[in-house]
Amino acid sequence: MHPRKRLGIVAIIVSSLGFCVYPILGKYVFAGGASLPTVLFVRFSSAAIVFWALFFWKNGRPRIRVNTWLILLAMGGLGYAGMAGLYLWSVRFIPASLASLVFYSFPLLVTIISILTSQEIMSGMKLLGLASSSLGLMLVLGLNFGVANLMGLLIAFSAAAVHSVNVIAGNRMLKSLSPLLSTASITSGAALTYGLIALPSGFTWELSLTTWMGIAGISLFSTIIAMLAFYKGMQLVGASTASILSMLEPVMTGVLAYLFLGERLTFLQGIGGGLVILGGVIVARIPVSEKVLPYSH
Repeated sequence: MHPRKRLGIVAIIVSSLGFCVYPILGKYVFAGGASLPTVLFVRFSSAAIVFWALFFWKNGRPRIRVNTWLILLAMGGLGYAGMAGLYLWSVRFIPASLASLVFYSFPLLVTIISILTSQEIMSGMKLLGLASSSLGLMLVLGLNFGVANLMGLLIAFSAAAVHSVNVIAGNRMLKSLSPLLSTASITSGAALTYGLIALPSGFTWELSLTTWMGIAGISLFSTIIAMLAFYKGMQLVGASTASILSMLEPVMTGVLAYLFLGERLTFLQGIGGGLVILGGVIVARIPVSEKVLPYSH
């Protein structure tokens, strides 16, 4: 294997590891008394500072139109902030591993929306991917809700839906911009949103050292390192391979949730989750020119 490709694969795996601990660390920080707006304000504001510093160091002053920058801020403040908040909120009600499986229905939703809006044409491979993900999602959601909280499942699915719309809405514009500039602007918009949300009730600053370490982990591993590694990996191996390798994330989440939280999926949840991931892999294998590419979350 070429060293460049090997490095790219390692970068995507590191990215997936960073993203997969997001719902797990969320469990810990909520148990420690942290509020959702506080966690996400710290997450996105610290990430925005790092991304802007890197951008100015590498490129100097950004040269984009004001309306483009405002659109990026809106994507972050509405779409990305909404997705991140819903995804993290869902782990208050359901296991982190299950939240990750439901969230990974977003490649299915992206494909459906793209076909309905005539941005893509239906093909046999897309139909197979949709069928696999749809069946898997039905198995995951069609459970005994005494075990899996219905509200938590709906919140996690809403996160996937918001992410799908945001991906499609910004896909063309993001392709023409520097990933670092886009990420810095989007995280800035998300930080602004959660700063405004927290103003009426205030932030929860008085937390234990363990809880702050969890928040720092979300900021550093699940945001800064995960996003930088994803974009570096995508440059080295291509968007399609990066998308396929990213399907490791819910598997990693399930393993870590079992090790650190003692979570266990039912047999049907495991089968359903596998079908959701398989459907995502099938969709991701479609040539890049034929599909909308999700950016990292």
